Amino acid sequence: MKSKTQYRLLIVLLCTIAFFLIACGDRSNTEKPEIKPTIDFSTVPDGTYRGRFTYGAFNYIVDVVVADGKVTEIIAIQNKDNEPSEMAEGVFDNIIAAQSVDIDGISGATASSKALIKAVENSVKHAQQK
Repeated sequence: MKSKTQYRLLIVLLCTIAFFLIACGDRSNTEKPEIKPTIDFSTVPDGTYRGRFTYGAFNYIVDVVVADGKVTEIIAIQNKDNEPSEMAEGVFDNIIAAQSVDIDGISGATASSKALIKAVENSVKHAQQK
């Protein structure tokens, strides 16, 4: 009976260690969604630009339409199909209104919001490199 209890305790301990090792694993291949307000939309040539951003389970693709130095439309081409991701698309209206990526995320969808904002930022960086 005593060895059976020790065996179970050992299994629980090993599972706990494995869980922590997996949870704290190396994620160096993913970029953190840090927003830097360095984008000046007025310097972006007119056109439609595609931006991507992947962070963990978030994988977004957006098209950003620029006309006369202003963002006029942002379209989610690829978005994770869940409620927070759909809620996060509210940042598009905020970006257009502010003409800036330096905006707050949507409450309840903060990580998704930041990922979408980063995808918009990446599209504009791509446009400025052309």
